[in-house]
Amino acid sequence: MIKKKFLKKIKKLSVSISLALCITSCISSNLDYTEVDSEIHSSDYSDALNIIESKVSYYYGLNDKVLVYLDKGILEHFAGYYEKSNENLHKAEVQIEKNFTKSISQALGQALINDTVADYAGETYEDIYTNIFKCLNYIHLNKIEDAMVEIRRFDNKMKVVGHEYQGIIDAQKQNCNSADELSAMSAADSEVKFHNSAFARYLSMLLYRTAGDYSSAKIDYEKIKDAFKYQPEIYNFGMPQNLEDELVMPKDKARVNVVCFTGKSPIKVEEVIRLPLGDTYFKFAIPILTRRPTEIYGIQAVFRAHESNEVYKLNLHAIESIENIASETYKQHFAAIYGRAVGRAFGKAIKSGVYGFIAENSKDSSVGGLFEFLNFASQIGTEVTEFADTRISRYFPGFASVGGINIPEGFYTVVVTFYDSSKRSIMSTAIPDYEVKAGELNLIETTFQR
Repeated sequence: MIKKKFLKKIKKLSVSISLALCITSCISSNLDYTEVDSEIHSSDYSDALNIIESKVSYYYGLNDKVLVYLDKGILEHFAGYYEKSNENLHKAEVQIEKNFTKSISQALGQALINDTVADYAGETYEDIYTNIFKCLNYIHLNKIEDAMVEIRRFDNKMKVVGHEYQGIIDAQKQNCNSADELSAMSAADSEVKFHNSAFARYLSMLLYRTAGDYSSAKIDYEKIKDAFKYQPEIYNFGMPQNLEDELVMPKDKARVNVVCFTGKSPIKVEEVIRLPLGDTYFKFAIPILTRRPTEIYGIQAVFRAHESNEVYKLNLHAIESIENIASETYKQHFAAIYGRAVGRAFGKAIKSGVYGFIAENSKDSSVGGLFEFLNFASQIGTEVTEFADTRISRYFPGFASVGGINIPEGFYTVVVTFYDSSKRSIMSTAIPDYEVKAGELNLIETTFQR
C-alpha cells in the first residue's frame, strides 16, 4: 500500500516537472527576434544593438558567450562602433578557441542529453569572419598595420581549414592544366571544401597595393581567380570584372573602393524525426542550415564632386557569398551532428523499451508499476531533452559586393543605391562629405541586410 502511494506521488511529481521542463524548452527554442530584425530591416543597427544588450538573458544561455560576443561585435561594426566591435570580436575569437578545447570534456553531456549542454564553439565561417571584420574595423580606424595582422590571422586559419583537402585541391589544379580540364573539374568539385576567401584576398590586395607592395597584391589577385576557379560550388557566379585595375594606383587621380554587404547569413532550424521502435518510439532532432533570401540584385554608387559637380557612377558586383561559405563549412561537421543525434536518440529509445518490457512482464505489481513509471518518465525525458542545437550568429550578412573607380581628389557626396530583381530602387544611403585622397586607401563600406 505504501509502495503504491509512493509511486503515485512520484508520478504526479514527474508529470509536473516534465510539463515545466517542456514549457521552458519551448520558450528557449522559439525565441522571438521580431524586434531586433525590424531594426536591422530599417538599418538601425544601434537600436538593434540596444535591444540585444537589454535582453541578453532572454536571447542567450549560460553556454552562449561566443554568440553574445559575435552578435554584439557584428552589430557594433555596422553601427560604426569599430573599437567596441574589435573588442567583442576578439573576445569571440578567444572564447571559440577555449570552447573548442572544452568540447572534448563536454562530449558525454552531448551524448546523453543534447548538444546545447556544451559551450557554443562557433561555426567555421564565424571564426574566420571575425578576422575579416576586424580587418575592416582597423581600416576604418586607419590602422593599416593592424588590418594586415588580421589578414595574416585569417590566412593561418584557412591553412588549418584547408589542410585536410589540400591534396585534392593540388591534384585538381594539375588536372585542370590538361586537355580534359572540364571533366577533371567535374570529378573533383564534389570533394573540394572551402579553402580560400575571395573577399579576404580582395582586402589584402587593396592593403598591399596601398603600401606599394605590388608583387604581394598580384599574388592576392591570382588567389582571387583561384577561389572562383577551384571552388565553383561556393563561387557559383561570375568574378567581378576589371579586378586587375586594383593592382596599380593611378598617377593623376585617386582610387576609391566600395564594399557593400547585403542579405543575411543562414540560420539553423530544427527538424524533428520520429520513428516507431517496438512498443516505444525513436525521436531525434537535427539542426538544418536554412538560407534567408535577399531582395537585392543590383548596387550602384554615384559620386558627385562638390567643386566641379561632375558625376561618376560605379556598379558593384558580388565577390563573396557568405551564405555559400556557411553552408559548405557546415557540411564538414554535419555528419558528426547527425550521428550524435541518432546515437543519443537510439539509446534513449532502447532504455524506454527495456523499462516497458520489464513493466509488462514483471510478476510483482510494485516492480511493474515502478518500471511503468520509469518508462513514462524516460519518454517524457526524451521529449523534453531531445531538441536540436540551433545556435548560430544571426547578424552576419549574406553577400559581399565590391567595385573600384578612379576619380579626382576632393570632396564628394556619395550615394549608394540598392535595387531589386526588377531594377527598382529599394533603398539609398548617402555619405555627404567624403574626402577622396590620392595615394591612400579610400574604402567606403555600406550595408543593407535585406
